[in-house]
Amino acid sequence: MSSSFQSIRTLFESTLDGDEIDKIVKGLESLDPKTQAAAVNVGLILSDFSVKGAAEYFRVVPQVLQAVSPDELGPWVGMGIQIAQHSSAAGIRFFKQGPAIFSKIGSRPVRERFIQEGMALAERDYSLALEYYQQAPTLLSQVEMAPEAFSNWAGQGLALGKKDYTLAVEYFRVTPSLLLFLPMSLLPEWSAVGLKLTAGKLLPALLFMRSSPEVFSKIASDSDRKALLMLTAEVAEQAPPLAAKLFSESPAILSPFQALRLEGVLLDRAAQIARFDGELAATFFLNGPMILQEMGPVANRFPAWVDQGMAILKKDPAAAKGFFSFESKSARLAVDQLRGGVSLSTVSRPLKLFAEALSGKPVAIQPASALKEEKGEGKADLPTTDGYTIYLPAHVGRFSSDALNFEWYKIATAFQAGYLEFGTFSPRLAETADLIESLQSKYQKRGGLKSLSEFFNLFPEPAFIKRLFEVAEGSRIEFHLRQEYPGLRAALIRMREADLDQRPPLVGLTPRGVVVELLHQISLAGKTKEAVPPELQSILFEVCRIMGVVQSPEATVAASMKAAARAYDFLQEEGDLPQPGAHPMEAFEDTGPQMRGEGPGGGEIRPSTRGAIDPQRVEGAKRVVQKQTEGLLKKLKESGIDLSSEAVESAVAASVQRGEVTIERLRGGEAADPLDRIAQKLQADRSEQGRSNKKEFVYDEWDAEADDYRLGWCRVSEEKVFPGEAEPVQAILAEYSGIIRSVQTAFQYLRPEGLKRMKGERDGDELDLDALLSSRVEAKAGRSPSDRIYIQRRKSERSVAAAFLIDLSGSTQQQLRSGQKSILQIEKEALVILAKAVDAVGDRFALYGFSGRGKDGVDFYILKEFEERYTPEIDRRIGQVQPAIQNRDGAAIRHAAMKLAAQPAKIKVLVLLSDGKPLDDDYRGSYATADTKMALREATRLGVHPYCITVDREGSEYLKGMYGEVAYMVIDQIETLPVKLPQIYKRLTT
Repeated sequence: MSSSFQSIRTLFESTLDGDEIDKIVKGLESLDPKTQAAAVNVGLILSDFSVKGAAEYFRVVPQVLQAVSPDELGPWVGMGIQIAQHSSAAGIRFFKQGPAIFSKIGSRPVRERFIQEGMALAERDYSLALEYYQQAPTLLSQVEMAPEAFSNWAGQGLALGKKDYTLAVEYFRVTPSLLLFLPMSLLPEWSAVGLKLTAGKLLPALLFMRSSPEVFSKIASDSDRKALLMLTAEVAEQAPPLAAKLFSESPAILSPFQALRLEGVLLDRAAQIARFDGELAATFFLNGPMILQEMGPVANRFPAWVDQGMAILKKDPAAAKGFFSFESKSARLAVDQLRGGVSLSTVSRPLKLFAEALSGKPVAIQPASALKEEKGEGKADLPTTDGYTIYLPAHVGRFSSDALNFEWYKIATAFQAGYLEFGTFSPRLAETADLIESLQSKYQKRGGLKSLSEFFNLFPEPAFIKRLFEVAEGSRIEFHLRQEYPGLRAALIRMREADLDQRPPLVGLTPRGVVVELLHQISLAGKTKEAVPPELQSILFEVCRIMGVVQSPEATVAASMKAAARAYDFLQEEGDLPQPGAHPMEAFEDTGPQMRGEGPGGGEIRPSTRGAIDPQRVEGAKRVVQKQTEGLLKKLKESGIDLSSEAVESAVAASVQRGEVTIERLRGGEAADPLDRIAQKLQADRSEQGRSNKKEFVYDEWDAEADDYRLGWCRVSEEKVFPGEAEPVQAILAEYSGIIRSVQTAFQYLRPEGLKRMKGERDGDELDLDALLSSRVEAKAGRSPSDRIYIQRRKSERSVAAAFLIDLSGSTQQQLRSGQKSILQIEKEALVILAKAVDAVGDRFALYGFSGRGKDGVDFYILKEFEERYTPEIDRRIGQVQPAIQNRDGAAIRHAAMKLAAQPAKIKVLVLLSDGKPLDDDYRGSYATADTKMALREATRLGVHPYCITVDREGSEYLKGMYGEVAYMVIDQIETLPVKLPQIYKRLTT
């Protein structure tokens, strides 16, 4: 045995067992003598610093020498000694990894540079040197680097370690992969971003570094990678968490922009915005795909949209925040300007109010594209309803005028609301029983009683009877809309002319299809787009006669069902209809294919304002709500809450109608959170023993400084006031008994009676013979005759709805100078007297109060709703109200106006009674007065007439600015309010 091997045995005899020592010696014996001597000498030197490190060295040195020369062992062990001196465990790990490390570096100059940099690093920080030792070979094997670049790489890791050790470790681990995609020159900026992100929390910085190779691998060009890095750095200065989110999501954000070659535009504009506001830049960047989706066919004009926002940013940074976050109306209007039309997102709110006013029930407004199961060209744009939601095209740009585009939306909404208001989907069994029985007997089928879908399925051709029914029912609904809402008549005429222009040509339809198409056109506009083929004139005339019965004030959906069934029978009995000679006929479907027309009014066929009548959708939505109701009932029962299925179903339906969840999400099982909120609310209501009856609504708020709305900014909680004791009200009745009697007597004379015969109308119940005679004389004389040849019998009645909105803020507890009563007490007295006066005249009215604190806590109290009868209980509710906290007038006015706009009355009056300025958290001064003024302006647009009464005698400074666009009154002596309020109301409504 050589003296060298004996030295090794002596060295390790106290730390290793004999087998381990034999294994080490055996490995050394495999080396040639010269190499063996060099390896042993270096190892023995190492043992002077770390015996355990030396043991690991001797175990692996034969394998290391397969990749390196013997004279390279010294520098390698020198680096190991630096590490082992600080940590024996780290030294063992260093030598153990040697074979794997050197197997990756085939070039001696590269190995020498690797060890040289490692030695320098180990002298300064052994732990970072160990991380470097593990990672650098991978880098050297993958990336060609000059010696200077490699030194810079190692030096940057060391410099980073002096600032944050954890990030430096991550630096050495990540950069070998990162440098495959990121130029070495950008490493300092990349490291700097990591440091900036630690200003928030360490985790975002680590996620940034770890995700960097994957993120940069998905970005095509070095210029875009640099731009993304610079943007992330800029945002990290102000909003570190947003910067990390921006970076990690950037591949998905940039993907749709890459398809349009606009990724550079997004990165460049975001960087420009970041110089003003990093948080806004991140929000803009993250919203990028959504903005493109909103822009639709003009997404390639994204740069022009951003430039509009940049112009706003330079003038008014506050307004730009709403624009680039896509929360402001100006952002959506800018898209509309580029698209040349109106987007549903900008008008959904007024359309919702309009629909609710017509249908008398809450409904949501959603884009028709949300209907995932729709198939076929053009289907996704058809207006339709599921009974809870009205679906409309996401954008309308068929007219050059935005006013006409909005009018299209309005009429399409009117039809869908009309289907709900006039009972399209709820045929009465008593009215249809005979029809159903005859069809069951004729076609030997069962069913037809429960729904329209069952009714259609009784026929041999369900699709054909459905088509006929849609024509009949659309005609019936239009008749009712014109009768009930005269203000819609002009718009209905304009839109039906536009709809007629979009109807398909007759070429390509079967003879029966020609008849149905011409029938549809006549039901739309009273005329056809093309001449009626002579061969089909008598048949078409008879079908029109059959269908005409639906245009009657008494006609219900049963009339449309019967008319469609009769038309179906007639067309079936006619057998093979004669082929019109004007055009060659082809065997297309009755409704015709998607096609383009020729000549004036041609072009792509677009959806009609009548939309689609889809009973299966309505029935399906009902089943979805019932299924979710069953699940919620089970969940509530497990929590010990026992509620009726009607109450739970009503809560689910209300959530859909408020737009908190969609039927599509409920159907797809994607609505766990909204359903949990419904369950929590029902549980909370139950836990308050039924005395809580809150409903929540969300409203925009006007920011005058930004000259734009804050979308969904305020939350209004609506709650019914429960009646209090009778004594306070009895005291009021006793004090004002004489005044109440005289006011009631005076108001009773305002009740109208009887019917009026209105001559010279365009349609009506009977012919005006005088007007008809004059019309025929005009025609014989060659002049254009008048079409006002009917007499209408109109019920002569007041058509008034009034809402009284009372400020219940804490200031109303202020005592009057007499010291006997508070402002609120006088308001209560006035309300009691007013309620008795309005009830005497028979007008629909509601009594509301409001207060609260903060934008998410606007309390709206129901003293009396429109549909409630006026009873002594209402007086006791009035007596129960107490002063509350603050008053956010704008939100309360918007909510009251929404409820009032839904009333079926010609005159709608909103009376606001306040004792001073609007005041709430972050809601005061010019901001609050501007929002209140805007809320009153919005009410006016809804057809509501606001009237404001204040008892603030010192309010001249702000009253004119706040109420100047609407009528208002200052009552100097509030004690006179109980007498004056009924007088004011009488003057407003007569």
